[in-house]
Order: sequence, then structure tokens, then C-alpha cells
Amino acid sequence: MKKALLFLHKWLGVALALLFLIWFISGIVLYFVPFPSLTPAERLAGLPTLALAPGDRCCLSAQQAQNTLQEDVPVSEARLGMHAGQPVWRLLAGATQRRWIAVDARSGAQLAPLSPAQAAAVAAAFSGRRALHTETLERDQWTVAQGFNPYRPLVRVTLDGDDGLELYVATGSAEVVGETRRTERAWNWIGAVPHWIYFTELRRWPERWHNVVVWLSVPGVLLAASGLILGIWQLFLNRSRWIPYRVFWMRWHHILGLAAGLVTLTWIFSGLMSMNPWSVFSPRGATPEEQQRWRGDPAHQATLNPAQALQLATTLAAPLAVRELETLQWNGQHWYRLRAPEGQRLIRADGTDGAHHTVLTALPDTAINSALRGLRQTAPASLTRIDEYDTLYYASEHNPARRQSRPLPVWRASWADGVVVYADPASTRIVLRADASTHWQRLLYNGLHSFDFAPLIARPWLRNSLIVLLSLLGIAMSITACILAWRIVAPAKKHSPRC
Repeated sequence: MKKALLFLHKWLGVALALLFLIWFISGIVLYFVPFPSLTPAERLAGLPTLALAPGDRCCLSAQQAQNTLQEDVPVSEARLGMHAGQPVWRLLAGATQRRWIAVDARSGAQLAPLSPAQAAAVAAAFSGRRALHTETLERDQWTVAQGFNPYRPLVRVTLDGDDGLELYVATGSAEVVGETRRTERAWNWIGAVPHWIYFTELRRWPERWHNVVVWLSVPGVLLAASGLILGIWQLFLNRSRWIPYRVFWMRWHHILGLAAGLVTLTWIFSGLMSMNPWSVFSPRGATPEEQQRWRGDPAHQATLNPAQALQLATTLAAPLAVRELETLQWNGQHWYRLRAPEGQRLIRADGTDGAHHTVLTALPDTAINSALRGLRQTAPASLTRIDEYDTLYYASEHNPARRQSRPLPVWRASWADGVVVYADPASTRIVLRADASTHWQRLLYNGLHSFDFAPLIARPWLRNSLIVLLSLLGIAMSITACILAWRIVAPAKKHSPRC
């Protein structure tokens, strides 16, 4: 048994020692410098103010804009904003390969894809800076994620300034969808990119990338587990010497392995769990049946003109510099969500009764409760409004400047079979669905990998200190492993004695 473990640990170590070192170094960088992204708040702040003049030609409804499309394609989302001083509907169209397109909100004509010069103008207006250079592309290192697929192709626009700002403009929807800065890009080459094995040519094939990460993590788990077992075994094998090794690097590899072995095993294992291998965890979104029940079948089309909705939002409540109007379907009703950097408003858009056009900041509690009771075939065992995060619904904010917090308050509905649903009354959306497997995912991935435990989240200084200290121990252990691996594959040559 011991010989088999030694053989397994030795040759897995030769193969993976350098990868472990890279994972530890890149992990500590990634913890403090996340992957570049354009947060919803940043995107909203860069949009021009929505300017709609009441009148016959302003504006088409989302359904009318959809009806003007040449092909009969389903539209799952619609947003009204500004482009080049004119209102446009941005529609997410398609059944399988969905794409964002822009439609003139007055005429219904679909906008042609932006030229590089037009994309540069969009980026300049968004940032308030001068565009220096443009490049049209399908993807690059910072736009390989599948979330960019509905926006492709993109134009990367380099802006003036000392921070090396680059914005990505979607040519189809005529909007900024991503941003990076020089410092972010530099740190991510030694952070997220090697840690996630996030290289462009591999990541463009999601299934292949998933398999590579999984089948590197599995032997990594075996390496860490066999090392931990052998380290403890050797510790008690010789009662006269706790550390049986006399060779410097072997001795320190044993000592550092004992110090960092457990966290190494948990980090590699939880990294494997982050990929949801073999679909061991359930999806966190509502099922198709639940989504249909939540949306409902609307009895009427939206009849409220967007220009009237904007006027209502600015006259019946505290004025907002509205940047975007989003259409929502909830509980068989059509709603407009008017969004601004300083807040939002909800306005019901169907029906002719003026009461339907009441301006709200969030849906009433009774309405949300009624919808949650009808979400599944059985009624929930409990319904609770929560104003603070709980075990499943929480925000991990070790870098709050770059991460989007989950909204509060939300309503939590729990069923007897272990399903828990969280609904946001401000966005009228289900923001999380959990079941029994989600609790395990919470522990085996989020908890073990990022130390996302409530006592540590509440004490960021302690959490940061633990991450840094344990990462440094892992780096030191991996360095000794790399040296030992090199000595195995390239042993020192023995010189022949002199004549």
C-alpha cells in the first residue's frame, strides 16, 4: 500500500508540481484582482439619458418593434435606450442562437451593424474620452466568455488616458458591453488566465475547456490526497524522528506538506467542484416550468407608450435621470422597469386603467407572495422577507469596487422538499433557486475554495490574512516539489574520477 502511494505521489508530483505552483501564485492574484468586467452599475452610468418627446412618432412598443423584423423570430428581452441621439429598442432575438439587435424606436427599421468609426463614437460618448484605435474581432482574451456570444462581433476601442482603457462595443446592439484597463490586463495574465486555464484558443470551445480543467483537477486531487496521507504516515512511522528525511529539500517538502497539505487538498477538490463535474449539482436558475408560471400568460399587450412611462416616472415620483427602459413580463402582466444610476421605477404597462400605471419602486409584498405561492404545484411551507443575507443567498465582497452585490430585500420561499427560491421585488425576477445539492455546492465549492463562510465574510481582514498565509505556504511547498521533480527527471551527473 505504501509503495503504491509513494509511486503515485512521486510521478503525479513530477507531472503536476509546476501546475500546482502556478495555481497557488495565480490564485492569490485572482483573489485581489478579479477578471475584467463591466459591472451593471458601470454600464448604466455610461449610458446617455433617455430622451423621449411625447408625440405620435415616439415611440413604438417593444411588440411593435418586434413585428417590424423581417423574420418571425422570438424576442426574449427588450431594452429601450439611446444611440446617436435617437431612441432605439435593443432586442434579444432568436430561439437557439440568440443575438442582440438594435431597432429604431420611431420607424421600426433595424439598424445596420456599426462600422469601426461608429463604434469608436459610441465608446467615446460612453467614456468621455477620445478614441485612438479600433479593431473588429469575434473574441479576444478578455471576451472569451460565453456571455458575450449574443453580442458578437465586437469592436475593441482604445481610448486616450494613462490607464490604457479599452472598451468593447457590440456592433449589432450598438452599445458598450465590456471594458479593461492596462493594470487589470497585466495582473490577469498572472492571475485569472493561468488559474482558470483561460487561454483564448482553448476557452472558445467551452466543452473542451471544461474537460481539460476537470481532468487536470482529478489527478491534482489524487496528488494532494496521497501526499497528505504519506506525510502523516511518515510522521508517525519513526517514533525517534518525527521528520524522517535528512535531505534538505525532502525535509522541507515534508514539513510544508504537513502545514499546507489539508488546504491544498480542499482547494484542488473545491476547484474541481467549481466546474460541476458530471453535473453533480443542480442549476441555480428556475426550471422552465417555474419560469413559465412566474411569467404567466398575459391577457393584454403593453399599451402604455414608453414616452408616457418616462413622463410618469419623472412627474409622479422623485425625478430620475433614466438611462434605460426594460420590458418585464410577470404574473401575466407587462411592466416597464426604468433604470437610472440613482434608482429605478416600475410601471405597469398593460391595460387602460390609470391605476395600472402607478409608479412603484418595487412590487408590493402581497403580489410577490401570491406569485410565489403559485410557482410550483404545492404551496411553499414558509414565506419570509429577508433584509440580510443568509447561508445560501449572500454576497462575497472581498473586492466590493468590482463585484456586484446581490439585491436586498428579497422574498424567500421554502418548500418541504428542500427547494428554496429567492425573488427580487425590485426587478420582478427569481434571483436564486436552491435545492439539496446547492447546500453541498455552497460548502464544497464556495466555502472551501473562497472561504465564503459567514464568520469570515463578516471579518474580511481575517479572511484575507488566511488566504494570503495559506497561499504562501502552498507556494513554498510547491517550490520544494518542483525542485524534487527536477531532480527526478534530470538527476545530477556523476563525474568520473580523475586519472
